[in-house]
Amino acid sequence: MTLVTTSRKPAPELRTLGKDLAFALGGKYTPRGKAGVDEVLSWGDVVMIVSRRGRKTLVETYVSGDPVSEMLLSGFTVSRRDVPLVRGLRTGSERVYREMAECLDITLTDIGVNEIMFHGTQGKGYVLKIAQIPQETQSGVSHPDRLS
Repeated sequence: MTLVTTSRKPAPELRTLGKDLAFALGGKYTPRGKAGVDEVLSWGDVVMIVSRRGRKTLVETYVSGDPVSEMLLSGFTVSRRDVPLVRGLRTGSERVYREMAECLDITLTDIGVNEIMFHGTQGKGYVLKIAQIPQETQSGVSHPDRLS
């Protein structure tokens, strides 16, 4: 099961994004509280951490404690969904698809190459705008809150 959590003191919109992301993936949202990153990574096989980096949103995905994907989002839009609920994520980015396909429910579609779409709770539809994806996610990448 996928576990989604946020930074220690998330803004309300970040918390809502995390909860709806967990819903879309059929996972669970758990508040991080005072837990460090190492502790959070022990809570599940697949862990997504949603946090702020300046004005951008960072989404990190870990499998068995190892980083597999890191995306910096320039923003996201939430709108009223007028289509039936579809679980999972959809992206036009082959790179995002390749990084996440083995650990998350994600489909490669013909939407924008720098977008990820998903359906949240209460009729919400999300479009995440990808600002950048690091060239290569390495196990040596260190989360700012993680102790070396």
